[in-house]
Amino acid sequence: MTRRVQITKGILWFITGLAAAVTIVRFTRGLGATTVLSDTTPWGLWVGFDVMGGVALAAGGFVIGAIAHVFRRERYHHAVRPAILTALLGYAAVAVGLLYDLGLPWNIWHPIVFWNPRSPLFEVAWCVMLYLTVLFLEFLPVFLERTRFKGLYRTLLKAQLPLIILGISISTLHQSSLGTLLLIMPFRLHPLWYTPHLPELFFVSAICLGLVMVIFESSVTAWLYERRPHTAMLSGLARFAAGAIAFYLAFRFFDLWHRGNLHLAFENTFEARLFWVEIAMSALIPLVLFLVPRVRRSHTGVFVAAALGVMGFLLNRIDASGLAQVWATGTDYFPAWTEFAVSFGIVSFFALIYLFIQEHFPVEKEIVDEEEKWRQRQLFVLPRFDRLSQVWLGDRTFASRRVYSLLFVVALVLGLTLTPWQPLVEASPVQRARGGEVLRVGFPLGTVQFPHAEHVERIGKDRCGVCHHLHRPGDVGTPCTECHADLYLPTRIFDHVAHVRVLDGNRSCARCHPAEGPREAATAAKCSACHEKDMMAANEVVTRFERTDAPGYRESAHALCIACHRKEAENPDVGKPDLFRCATCHRGVEPHGEAVLEASLATAECTPHR
Repeated sequence: MTRRVQITKGILWFITGLAAAVTIVRFTRGLGATTVLSDTTPWGLWVGFDVMGGVALAAGGFVIGAIAHVFRRERYHHAVRPAILTALLGYAAVAVGLLYDLGLPWNIWHPIVFWNPRSPLFEVAWCVMLYLTVLFLEFLPVFLERTRFKGLYRTLLKAQLPLIILGISISTLHQSSLGTLLLIMPFRLHPLWYTPHLPELFFVSAICLGLVMVIFESSVTAWLYERRPHTAMLSGLARFAAGAIAFYLAFRFFDLWHRGNLHLAFENTFEARLFWVEIAMSALIPLVLFLVPRVRRSHTGVFVAAALGVMGFLLNRIDASGLAQVWATGTDYFPAWTEFAVSFGIVSFFALIYLFIQEHFPVEKEIVDEEEKWRQRQLFVLPRFDRLSQVWLGDRTFASRRVYSLLFVVALVLGLTLTPWQPLVEASPVQRARGGEVLRVGFPLGTVQFPHAEHVERIGKDRCGVCHHLHRPGDVGTPCTECHADLYLPTRIFDHVAHVRVLDGNRSCARCHPAEGPREAATAAKCSACHEKDMMAANEVVTRFERTDAPGYRESAHALCIACHRKEAENPDVGKPDLFRCATCHRGVEPHGEAVLEASLATAECTPHR
């Protein structure tokens, strides 16, 4: 193990520790505590980098597999196993990253059971699962090579070519389907990135990124383990990369010209500057470097070009899934440090797995042989003792593990200290429903248009208590927001001070609390004991007034409305079997767009969509 590997592992363990701390907060306190995402910016860094970029980074597996086995370029066989390992770990990292992205991560298995063939995301989910399985079968011979399972090893070797062809087919599908996801947002994605040919463009860019990623990975591995790089192989891959990048560049600019959007790249806008930064990093600079023979024959030259290409194509995925959409949303988004910690932590964790497999399994035989020789030499190294305490410091491997553990724990504690432990749900006060015959309910958050007059006519004017089940003393038809004042959080509706004042001070305690025992809410009399007649209205859902707090507006409205709608849906005379479904009340942005715009202007919290 070289000194470079030890230092690199220490850095990776520290970043992994930070990510572990954020992970604890993410899965105990929710997305809101660890991201600055919102309904307006729902994807951000995690989707752009962890998913969209992660899938593209793993494209080297099918690209090198096609070059070496399908097109029979023998000189590139050395890169097949590392490329497949990188792809396998890359897709595994995407699956782990999805657990952070999903609001309900325990539902990640749903695409297996609940099929929706019309959804591009359904295709992506299935292709990723299938390709991850294919990659595992492709790489399994590496684990079996030095075991006694020779029969299974030989069988998998014979199936390598069919598996590689199957992997290429699956990768072609889902690499392009990632672009299909963005086709549904023509008015949100900036014209410099939006095109009807996004599926084809994503596939071509994945080939480019796969090639430069293989060059980058091979160069870094050679540097870490202080071995001579395969310059001839890297030079050949650089020529392939130059051809693919040139085609990508021509494809993209021709598409912009054909759609009449090329002039947008020369305007003085943030999007135009972002476009040129992305194009320079992903295509222009790497293409020029790869076309120079002297650079291609230089290990440093191909590494620099490949590193720029990797960063540039990753920026393309991040732009398309977030940065190129801010022009439409009118919002500013910059990831929180916790988002960076998770993204880099996932990469660091799987990089550690990559190094472990490289050192213990014959991915690149030169590395594993050198590591075995190094471990053998450690058996003959004299033990080292601390000069003051004369305590044995342990062999280098054991000492390194202790250092890695210490770095991980320090980073974990630091991350738990710095990560904001925000409440699971922040206060979201709602205003009283407003309007005429059609009320805007939940305003300004979660606005729903409620046809009040229509409900009164259907239910009857004498049955207001069906919805208005509880009134303030001396009131009739008290609005819901008097008790359910927050969209999610419960509201305290019992005023103890007011009760003591009205009921003759401390001498009135016996009217609610027992004479003996603790005087607390748990032992107090139920509210309905005194207020059933003057505050309670006949209601089938809320039959007893026994709580001193009211649930959030959303919970209470759903409990009341859905129960009634479900009952009406079962009535054949009504003829509306889907009446209890979400779309009955939540009909999208258009019906209440004016209300949302009014709320935005009133609070000045964000710029309205125009």
